[in-house]
Amino acid sequence: MKWAHWLVLGWLWSTTAVAEVVLGSDKNTADLDIGCLYPLTGPSALWGSDAVVAIKMALDKLKTDPNAPTMRVTVADTMGKQYRSREIALQFIEREQVDVLCGVVNSNIALETSKLAFESRTLFLGAGHSSPRLTEDALHPWYFHLNNDASQSSGAGARYLQDIKDEWRWKTLSYIGPDYEYGHQIWQKMLTALDSLDVDYHVKDEFYSLHGEKDYRRYIDALLADPPDIVVSGHWTRDLVSFIEQAQLAGLFSRTRFVNFDTGGGYFVLSRLGDALPEGLVLSARSHVNWPATEANREYVGEFYRRAGRYPTFIAQDAYAVITALATAWKQAPEKTVEGVRLSLGGLSFSLPEDPEGFQSVIDPRTHRILQVQAIGETVADGRYSPATRTLGKWKFYSPYELPNVIESVAETSVAGSSSDERSKWRLGAESAHVGR
Repeated sequence: MKWAHWLVLGWLWSTTAVAEVVLGSDKNTADLDIGCLYPLTGPSALWGSDAVVAIKMALDKLKTDPNAPTMRVTVADTMGKQYRSREIALQFIEREQVDVLCGVVNSNIALETSKLAFESRTLFLGAGHSSPRLTEDALHPWYFHLNNDASQSSGAGARYLQDIKDEWRWKTLSYIGPDYEYGHQIWQKMLTALDSLDVDYHVKDEFYSLHGEKDYRRYIDALLADPPDIVVSGHWTRDLVSFIEQAQLAGLFSRTRFVNFDTGGGYFVLSRLGDALPEGLVLSARSHVNWPATEANREYVGEFYRRAGRYPTFIAQDAYAVITALATAWKQAPEKTVEGVRLSLGGLSFSLPEDPEGFQSVIDPRTHRILQVQAIGETVADGRYSPATRTLGKWKFYSPYELPNVIESVAETSVAGSSSDERSKWRLGAESAHVGR
């Protein structure tokens, strides 16, 4: 097998040189040829670098399974740019004729890539973006979403706010997030979930900032002028880091509670803020370095660190899930073809490092959305994962089978690998939520 090497290619009909990483088997001998879109250079390069490490890990694991398919994975550098991503996706589809598209961090780019996949009938496994639209009004038979989306994180967040309502005695909410599709979707999904749970609340303010905005003082001043009981944040990565730094200096966190249920608890934010991250903020993410406390997650985090010299962001496990899902679907498919894989993905259950004991990730056959446990915790001092000095603890975790934005879909389908007994077990999530870090 031919393993990792860097290439810089100028595709014949492209005016742009595209950096890419090629992993796995030769194109002519691979059972599945996969084209992934991630940023490898530019300000978002960490996401692509983490995806590459995780894909290598997943491919190495498949080498020990004689029934696993051989794969060739090409990760092309989108630089996080929309036009460049579209050009790469078209080249993968039309010139390279890959079997599967994967990845994409930005939701707007994912929506456009999904449209191209639909038009060409190319299987697309989304891994890295959060927009729920891809499994709602934009859903089609060739798209599957391999990470929790904003609908699920907002549903878990609504459950959390319901659970702590008596303890915190909260009544009012304000929201701040980015002024693009993801930032609006995550807030609307939160309000819908709160309404479906009959939670009593009042919205004081909504604020939307520009992507990459540097100075959040005007928003912080407005929140301080009339503080709500809880500030709900929809920011992520550098925007969230900047907001938390400035809000802490301004004293916002002594006047109100702060929650971010989608990405705020990811290792990127923890590592960038260090001691500047206050204890007691309520955060979550799609995967965590210290939860679940299972051997599988410890091995995954440890192996990633040994290879990369750093701890993984959640984008890494999103990419890892793609390879794992494809291999599992291939082995279960009656016909060992791309179409056989596509038909096997709906209802597929498989184990990932982020799954707690006794639970398997499963792909809802109706929405093509992965269903996973969402863990929410408070920031606590923890020096085990330098340069981060905080992790999450005081956990509450929520089964996908009880999230208000998911339960209707699950009720309407028979989800493979999730018996009624298993679903009942995971409905205990919020009740048995206080798990040590």
